[in-house]
Amino acid sequence: MKPLYCLLPGLWCILSASAQLKTESVLPRKAAPETPAAVVYDSLSNIRVNGDAAYYEDLKGQRILFYPRDIHAGLKPVAYFNFLAETPAAVAVDTVWLRKPRRKVRPEDFRIDTVYSDVYSPRHYKHFGHDDLTPLGCPFHEAGGLGTLDYSGQTRSGWFTPAEAVDGRSFEILGVETSRLEDSELLMFRLRDDAGKVLCWFAHRGTDPKNLRDECYPAVIEGLIEKYRAEYLGKDFFLTGRKPDALGYVSDYFGLYVNTMQGEAGQLQFGTELRCTDVRLIGDGTGYAVPSFVFEKREDSVQIYIPLTRYPTPFGVEGYAYRRDRAFVDKLVLTPAEEVYARRAEEERQREEARLQREKEEREHKAALYRKYGRQTADLILAGKVRIGMTREMCREAWGSPDDINRSSGSWGVHEQWVYGLGSYLYLENGILSSIQN
Repeated sequence: MKPLYCLLPGLWCILSASAQLKTESVLPRKAAPETPAAVVYDSLSNIRVNGDAAYYEDLKGQRILFYPRDIHAGLKPVAYFNFLAETPAAVAVDTVWLRKPRRKVRPEDFRIDTVYSDVYSPRHYKHFGHDDLTPLGCPFHEAGGLGTLDYSGQTRSGWFTPAEAVDGRSFEILGVETSRLEDSELLMFRLRDDAGKVLCWFAHRGTDPKNLRDECYPAVIEGLIEKYRAEYLGKDFFLTGRKPDALGYVSDYFGLYVNTMQGEAGQLQFGTELRCTDVRLIGDGTGYAVPSFVFEKREDSVQIYIPLTRYPTPFGVEGYAYRRDRAFVDKLVLTPAEEVYARRAEEERQREEARLQREKEEREHKAALYRKYGRQTADLILAGKVRIGMTREMCREAWGSPDDINRSSGSWGVHEQWVYGLGSYLYLENGILSSIQN
C-alpha cells in the first residue's frame, strides 16, 4: 500500500491544476437558446425534406418525434453518427506517464488527458459490423465528414449516439439552418431534449429537382398527430379518391391494398365508408413504426390500418419500395361522411326536381299536341309512330329531325326521302307522308 500513498499527493496536484484537453470533434459554440413560444401546428402535412427557409422557420417551437423501431424489426442500425451535442461531454480520463514511475511521484512525471466528445449521448463502440452504423435521415455519402470514424475494413470504432437515445424520443425544435460539410450541404436542426441538452441533427436537404425518389425523414411533428386525432378520431369518412400526386395507376375495380389489424392483406374499394377509431404508431415488421390510422369499415366492421406515409428505410431517406396500390393516408382523399351524405341528398333533390320538371313539360307538350292535331294523331306522335298521310311537321314531331334529306323536284311536285339511322326512311310527296321503309 505504501507506493499507492506516494502516488496520491501527485495525482491530487495534477487534478487540481488545469488538465490538458483532448477533443474528438468540436461544434461551433452558441449562446444558450431561448425557449420559443409554443406554436400550434396548423397543417395536415408531415415535415418534408425539400422545404424552403420560410417553411423550416415555421417549425420553431414544435416537437419532433423520431419514429420508434417496430417491435418485430431487426436491431440494426445500433448507432447513429449525425447527432452532435453543442456542449462537449467528458467521455474518458487517461493518465499519460511522461517518464518511468518512481517512488516519489512529481507533477512533471505524468499528465491527465480528458477526452471530450461532441457526439450526443456518446457511447463507445469498439467494433461495428455491416449496417450497424448509419446517419439518420441522411445518405451515408453526404454525412461522411461528421464526427470521427476509425475505419478498419468492415469494422468501425469510436464514440457514437446509440439508437435508443433517438428512436422513439421527441425533441423541441429550436431552429433550422443550412450547414455546409465538405462537398455536401445539409440541414442542421438545433434540438433540445427533455433534460435541456442542446444537440444538432444533420439531415438530408433534398434540393435536387431531378431527384425522383420518394424521400422522407424518419420523424413526425408531434403536433401533426394531435391535429390528426382532433380531425379524424371518432369521425366517419368515405374513401372518394387519390390525390393527383399519388404515384402509380390504381384500378377503380380492385381498389387499394391495406392490412387488417390482424395482419391479413385486403382490398379497400373506393366509396367505402370508414370510421376512424384510433391514431397510433404501427410498424410493418421491417423497420420503423409510423403514425397510422385505424379505421373500421362500416359495411362489415372489419378493422384496418392505413399508414400516414411510406415507411422510411433505416438507411438514408428513401421509403421502402411498395406495390403501387398500397394505401397511404397522405395520398388519399377522405371526405367526411356528412359532406358525402349532404351531397347525395342534394343530388337526389336535383334529380327529383328535374323529374318533376320533365313531367310538367311532357304534360304541357301533350296538351299542346292534343290542341294542335287532335287526340288520335297526338297519341301516335307521343308514342313515336308515324302513319301515311301525316304532314312534314307531324313526322318531325314523331321521329325527330332526319340525319339527311334527299330532295327531287319535277312536274309532279316535290319528292323527299328522309334518312334516319338503322335503315329507316320516310318518303314524302309534296309535304305529305306517302311511304315508310324501316
